[in-house]
Amino acid sequence: MRQNPKGKMLTEEEKTYHFKRLQSRNYKASLLLEGIHLDPTEKPQKHGMQTEAKLIAELKARYAR
Repeated sequence: MRQNPKGKMLTEEEKTYHFKRLQSRNYKASLLLEGIHLDPTEKPQKHGMQTEAKLIAELKARYAR
């Protein structure tokens, strides 16, 4: 478990805050993968005439570890 700078374990409040922040970040990333853009200043990518299979292959290549 991660420790705070003072060397003590995280409090329940700190754990809850961290979990909620992580959950929110993951949810937003999931929406982006689905093509839903929450930021109005961000322009969605145009995929043109690409097939679904080609888009999936590109996403797999992009997020491969």
